[in-house]
Amino acid sequence: MTADARKDGSERTDTSVYIDTSGLGSREGRDTWASALESTYCEMGLEWGSPHAHFDAELVGRPFGDLYVSTVRADPHTVIRTPAMISGDDDDLLLCLVMRGRGHVEQDGRSADLRHGSFAFLDPSRPFVFASPTEFEQVVVRTPRRLLTSRLPSHIVDAVAAQGVSAGEGVGRVVSRLLQEIAGLDPGVAPGAASSLSASMMDMLVTALADGTVLQSHTELAHVRDLRRAQQLLGSRMHDPDLTMSDAARDLGMSVRHLQNLFRRADATPMNWLYAARLDRARGLLIGSDATINDVAETVGFRDVSHFSRTFRKRFGASPGEYRKANSTS
Repeated sequence: MTADARKDGSERTDTSVYIDTSGLGSREGRDTWASALESTYCEMGLEWGSPHAHFDAELVGRPFGDLYVSTVRADPHTVIRTPAMISGDDDDLLLCLVMRGRGHVEQDGRSADLRHGSFAFLDPSRPFVFASPTEFEQVVVRTPRRLLTSRLPSHIVDAVAAQGVSAGEGVGRVVSRLLQEIAGLDPGVAPGAASSLSASMMDMLVTALADGTVLQSHTELAHVRDLRRAQQLLGSRMHDPDLTMSDAARDLGMSVRHLQNLFRRADATPMNWLYAARLDRARGLLIGSDATINDVAETVGFRDVSHFSRTFRKRFGASPGEYRKANSTS
């Protein structure tokens, strides 16, 4: 039996959510769960192993920096994303990390079995299946695609779906543990701390993906490592308003052309990436410190606070002062 999630086109939630079907009847519990999955992740069809039995499930989710982090515990069922459910604005990716029980993901002709903290991405812009034959518990992280495409070439981001990353060793183990720790953090984490942690989490996740799990050749691996090295250098010198790409290329031991080609593979230019990194760092300082707006601008490499304010407003839709006030925890 299949019960389709509601199809009203509503946007995915960016607020905290708590759903528990344990006190609901069989039909109401399934309808509630289908609605919750669509509003939190994307439209999906659901298949139940025992369509008339009680269905026990719980979903707890909340924004965390640029991410949306949730914990799911549920009885066995299958979710299916079909071509008819896909719209043009599916620009998030879903990371599924199975902590308890078993999960099986399928997308683009690939599949992976998830258990014991292993994880994989699913891309809602294409059909996929997530199935669990047992009661299970997992962390699901909804992440904007741009957070990966700013760190990895686009064709690699397109290829990560349904490629399992083991939590048994190496960077995958560290990332799995960190994701589980983040999912279990107290909801009162300061916005500045959440932004910093989510950015660090994405950096570590890219390292796990580049650790040989999804890259298809030594050449791709070398390009990704060169890109990460370039991003790290630019990030460490974002405070310097005089930094040029010639300076960066020289310090990296590569040509300016190679540096530009590395970022082009990630749909960016070195300078565009640097400005985005400066603004992300500024946002974190505004909501996580008492630094003045002038000091924040100088810290992230802007000589002119007016230029900083205009650039910040263009990116985030509010002036630095307005953004700080709107995100203040006091």
